[in-house]
Amino acid sequence: MWNNMVYNSSAWGYSMDKDERLHYLDSLERLRGSKVLVYFAYTPLDDSILVPLYEQLKAIGHTEKIDLLLHSYGGAVDTPYKVVMLIREFCNEFGVIVPFVAKSAASMLVLGADEVVMGPISELGPIDPLIKHPIYKELWVPVQAIRYCIDYLQRSIESNPNPELVTGIITPMINKLDPWLIGDYEKALKASHQYAEALLSRYMLKDNPELVPIVTRALTEGYFSHGYPIGRQEAKELGLRVTEAEDELWDVIWSLYRGYEELFSTCDSGDRV
Repeated sequence: MWNNMVYNSSAWGYSMDKDERLHYLDSLERLRGSKVLVYFAYTPLDDSILVPLYEQLKAIGHTEKIDLLLHSYGGAVDTPYKVVMLIREFCNEFGVIVPFVAKSAASMLVLGADEVVMGPISELGPIDPLIKHPIYKELWVPVQAIRYCIDYLQRSIESNPNPELVTGIITPMINKLDPWLIGDYEKALKASHQYAEALLSRYMLKDNPELVPIVTRALTEGYFSHGYPIGRQEAKELGLRVTEAEDELWDVIWSLYRGYEELFSTCDSGDRV
């Protein structure tokens, strides 16, 4: 966590230093009866989190309950499962706290928790993992975007009897679809479905196994927008075990979020656990 950085927040009219940040973290641990880890990132979630996460867990040792304060727009399909399995090696109960955004692959982390703590502005999202483009290495592509491209091309071919259109327009577009990318897209889709089902059945929905296939299908296939906001009420309607953060608990969570948001806007920090 950020135990050695100091930053200013003139826009909010206060400064949060190391001691104040630790005070909020201590307050959150007291209110939740847990040890709290923080993952706050604007870059894609990937396996680079695993070693620093393990080092922090090893330093804490096995404890009854761990909460992960999570802000992430998603990332690689395999990483969330690894993170859940690693954290659960060190605790008997695992919760995820979402102050604002836990999207796509980050929503997968929530499925491996016993509960998700959400406030009035908190958002989960459809599980639409990202894969790296084989040529443009810094470009991460939502796999659903590739799926919709292929669906569009297929519908265009089937609905238009004009062979010249297919030859002149559609065929060049198809030729631009890299087979490696299509194969990885298909693998990522199947993997996201497999991981979601496994995590839900073992943890979040272990007491409601009849909901597992329904929620899995909804999160992996039921939303057209990569950024669709699943708020706490909709998350509850889906069947997820949601704890609604209110009063002091929410004030502490939101203060921590604003602090870390400002920290990332004033320094080039990268991902932190």
